[in-house]
Amino acid sequence: MRRVLTWHTRAGEVGLLLLKLHLLWVVWSLAGGIVLGVFPATAAVYGVIRGELLRPGSPPEFRRLWRQEFRTANVVGYVFAAAWAVLLLDRRLLETADLGVVEPLLGAVLWLVTLFVSGMTANIWILAAHFDEGPGALVRRSAILVLARPVQALVTLLVVGVVLCAYYLVPGLVPVFGVAVPAFASFAYVWGTAVLPRAAGS
Repeated sequence: MRRVLTWHTRAGEVGLLLLKLHLLWVVWSLAGGIVLGVFPATAAVYGVIRGELLRPGSPPEFRRLWRQEFRTANVVGYVFAAAWAVLLLDRRLLETADLGVVEPLLGAVLWLVTLFVSGMTANIWILAAHFDEGPGALVRRSAILVLARPVQALVTLLVVGVVLCAYYLVPGLVPVFGVAVPAFASFAYVWGTAVLPRAAGS
């Protein structure tokens, strides 16, 4: 009985934390004019979640993390935004252009590249929260992670996908938890795999 009560209490604490994180994400995204605020706010969400997993009940301050990660998060965020823009443009060109016999091959390559970038995207903010490195090193580390541990990278992507599907089925969850739930679910999974060295930090 005590174990059940403890579990419910912990679940309530985590739920409240995720709600607060979502509200802070909205506030600090707006504080940066969205264009310069959304990526540092996302990095701060992951940083607070990391702190909560390391030291339950005493996560780091959101504002400090937002300011600390401002430059790196924006560079990383816009690098991935540019990568996705190129992939979407390539997809559109492939659908509209008549490339003959090479079209199936190019389509398969594009799907592989898209899957690879998806894996990197699902892991980049986790790595950014755990390692105190610059944008180039983080992008390189995320690529190495996907190549070296493809199963883990795919499961992380699947975890995020499941949460997004839940958001699609229950849209009311989005304004309540937003980015906080996929961040918590993916970070908790990766943390549980022990792939992140416990001594690293930002």
